[in-house]
Amino acid sequence: MADFAPIPRRRCRAPVRLLGLLLGLLLQPGHADDAAEANTKANYLYNFTKFVEWPAAADTLHICVVGSEAVVNILSDLASRDTKGRLLQIWSGVDDPHVCQILYVERTVAELPALMREVSGAPVLTVSDADGFAEQGGAVGFYREQGQVKLSVNPEAVRKAQLKINALLMEIARIVR
Repeated sequence: MADFAPIPRRRCRAPVRLLGLLLGLLLQPGHADDAAEANTKANYLYNFTKFVEWPAAADTLHICVVGSEAVVNILSDLASRDTKGRLLQIWSGVDDPHVCQILYVERTVAELPALMREVSGAPVLTVSDADGFAEQGGAVGFYREQGQVKLSVNPEAVRKAQLKINALLMEIARIVR
């Protein structure tokens, strides 16, 4: 009878740490303060770069933010961090939304419906805090519950954008159809 040695288990800690960071964002105390909300949204947008796969792996990821200078400023500070070995560029506003890998449009921006139509079917992760955004065809919606910013994800919109979202992110989001 042959002796079999147990195979050592390798643990991949990076996804667990990233999930911990996202959960930490979810569990932080809710604040009515706009700066705290902008910080939470900016951190989510940054972390989406680690949990979403685009069909064409570019050397540069573009996060375009329309309508929130506070989110742009916070993201600009995060841009120097590692994003899976890619350069991160933050744009305030957008002339051509097709250059964006992530397009965040603040709920107060009147052009939201037009921007959504323009990137329909393109590999752009659409994100907004507009009421019912994911339910109305956006990929990721921010919503508030018990004073906290949370996520809703529309898998059909993600699929139409030819994107893949990591299961760890899907576990912490409310799935909408």
